[in-house]
Amino acid sequence: MRGFITIISLFICVFLDAQDIKVKSMELLPSDLTARTNPRMDGNDEPCALIKVVIPSVEGMQFEGWVIGTVQYKPGEYQVYVPAGAKKIQFRHPDFTPGEIRFTLPIEGKCTYRVTLDVPTIATSYEELIGIAREYSLNYRDHTESSYYLAAVTAYDQAIGHNDCPQTERDGIYEERNRMAAIRKLTYFREKADTLVHKAEAEHGFTSEDTYKVLSGEYNIANKLVSQYPEIEGFKVIQQQVHDRLVQHPMAQETVTTTVTKQRQQITGRVTFKNEYAAVPFNTLSVYALPTSKINPRQSELIGKVKADGTFQIVVPDDMKYIYVDGEKKDAHYITPDMETINIVL
Repeated sequence: MRGFITIISLFICVFLDAQDIKVKSMELLPSDLTARTNPRMDGNDEPCALIKVVIPSVEGMQFEGWVIGTVQYKPGEYQVYVPAGAKKIQFRHPDFTPGEIRFTLPIEGKCTYRVTLDVPTIATSYEELIGIAREYSLNYRDHTESSYYLAAVTAYDQAIGHNDCPQTERDGIYEERNRMAAIRKLTYFREKADTLVHKAEAEHGFTSEDTYKVLSGEYNIANKLVSQYPEIEGFKVIQQQVHDRLVQHPMAQETVTTTVTKQRQQITGRVTFKNEYAAVPFNTLSVYALPTSKINPRQSELIGKVKADGTFQIVVPDDMKYIYVDGEKKDAHYITPDMETINIVL
């Protein structure tokens, strides 16, 4: 009897420790052509649909059921191919209760969908949480989807809210977080505009004034993304795609010609130390921008992180003419309009 009670108690503890992952939303991504450019065929040689499962901070998830081929993982996202007409898929992870994703939209071949999951935090230490957040910041150049930046912001919020988050580092962490939030805001509005374009086109036709208005709005947002974040190559692709559609509209023939977007200045740099005994790990250093040469933390804007090899790549914000790295006490470095590289010695 005692052994039986022990087994039951163990079962109850495991059950109570398990955490549920909930489906937050599902949406069609009309402008995401991944399912077409990277197609996968089902057992009947018919094109599959692609489900992008967005789940921050969780690796090692397995998917079962209506799944075709290998599931690909990128930070914050799983790419799951399913046949047209699929109704659901199941997921498993050792730290969570097994569950399923029931598709609330009809699944069509060659289409890409996004499912966002709401996940309880499994990391417990501040070091784990800030590490997850900064992993998003490290890989942001490869992402154009708002869900990626939402996951990044969520990870930063969890780190900032942790009891062990150092008070002396909060301002810098907030700057990192807010940069991800700024990109998320623009990408969300661009995706929203794209959805409105397809809706207007379906209801009123491509040549309608309604379609032209929302398409013009999407183009303006795409221009802002390219101007403010030229290091993200995917935004340039999106901008060109929207431009190509816009110039085909009858109302745009006389007003839209060739648009030249002013891109922010990009600089590649390297950090070295005069005294190797005073050196600190490069990846603990950050790069800041200033409007004046005098180093003032209150006027500083975090614009990048130094990599482990001592190099960094930054985009100089508008109205900022100087940059400096953590630990510098002299004047910040002046950035000339034609500068492409810079060496900083600490």
